[in-house]
Amino acid sequence: MTRLCIALDTDYEKAVDLIKSIKNKEVVFKVGYKLFISHHRKITDLIKQEGFELFLDLKLHDIPNTVKDGVLSARELGADYLTVHVSAGSEALRSAVEVAEGLKLLGVTLLTSLEEPHLKELGVCVSKDEYVVKLSALALSCGLSGLVCSGKELPLLKSKFNFFAVVPGVRLEEESSDDQKRVVSLQEAIKKGADMLVLGRSILRAEDPIQKVEDILVLLSSHP
Repeated sequence: MTRLCIALDTDYEKAVDLIKSIKNKEVVFKVGYKLFISHHRKITDLIKQEGFELFLDLKLHDIPNTVKDGVLSARELGADYLTVHVSAGSEALRSAVEVAEGLKLLGVTLLTSLEEPHLKELGVCVSKDEYVVKLSALALSCGLSGLVCSGKELPLLKSKFNFFAVVPGVRLEEESSDDQKRVVSLQEAIKKGADMLVLGRSILRAEDPIQKVEDILVLLSSHP
């Protein structure tokens, strides 16, 4: 069954309320820059203490030794998933894999806020699909556990590689795409082979976030 990952892109108090309110549910909590920089262990320790898996979305992108040290620190925090930018290069990716042990490393190829014109702006002279496929192949050849990818590219990547697919930029039918470009609906993402869906605003902005989580889990359970 496709797993649900809740992105805690909110203030600390609201994040704490949500974590403590969800009981006996198979969800993963994702911590990004906002909460990690401001509250660090206060938020990561709480997630682990409440019995949930921890997804650190830090998108490590640096020289090999610094990336390696970042992975070691993530392991100390008890992280279960950690993102790494594939464009850091093969040496950095292999350094990360060397020390990952049980930590699942997820490669980020192209952010869901970017489209083909942005690649041209950066001097990338291949198509979006070519770029994503090339970086995905590099990530998996270096031993990463999976990829973070848009649902738009998921069928193409699943046709070429066997990997754990984490899909952000997922929206419920009635929602806008906000600042993300390559978004898909929750139903689309499931049909296209997502192993984990990342939803933040859909839950955080809901009148009843707990009920929204339960509704999404019911929907996921109906698509084994």
